[in-house]
Amino acid sequence: MSDNYQFEEKDDPRTWGDELSPDCEGKEPEIPQEEWDVTVLEYLGELKNLIDACGNVSYFWNMRNFTKAGVNKAKMIAAAYQHDVRYYDEQLREWRVKAKRSFVVLKTLAGKLGYDMPGQRVLLNDLTLSKDKRDAYKAYLKTCEKNRVSISFDELEAKYHKRILKRSRKR
Repeated sequence: MSDNYQFEEKDDPRTWGDELSPDCEGKEPEIPQEEWDVTVLEYLGELKNLIDACGNVSYFWNMRNFTKAGVNKAKMIAAAYQHDVRYYDEQLREWRVKAKRSFVVLKTLAGKLGYDMPGQRVLLNDLTLSKDKRDAYKAYLKTCEKNRVSISFDELEAKYHKRILKRSRKR
């Protein structure tokens, strides 16, 4: 090879200049990023905390009751972690307090965003007793965080009912 060796594609007019052609610059179209409101982020985070707290309340409530009743699987899990009924009672109390605290914070943040909240007892019981609802709400929240939008409880509940309706039609 000589020092003045050059390779050019003379048949493509896009390569005649010194710049890259527009289709090979590798730029993706930019999605306009609006200012992410801190209140919305706090709202979504606190809603996730509430869902997690209700899930833990459900777990410790069930473990306490199953351990008391002598269910073999619960007894094996409790023995493996060296837990007793008293431990599950304490954890249950702590997580109930955390769930109520999350509800109060969430209600304040929802008020700032102009959203209505269901009653405390109703919401906490619904989320504690229904794993399916907790999982659905978490999936909706993940989508909201990805798309940078907030969602009210009415919209969450409407989406959940739509999900249940679709599920019943498949059967």
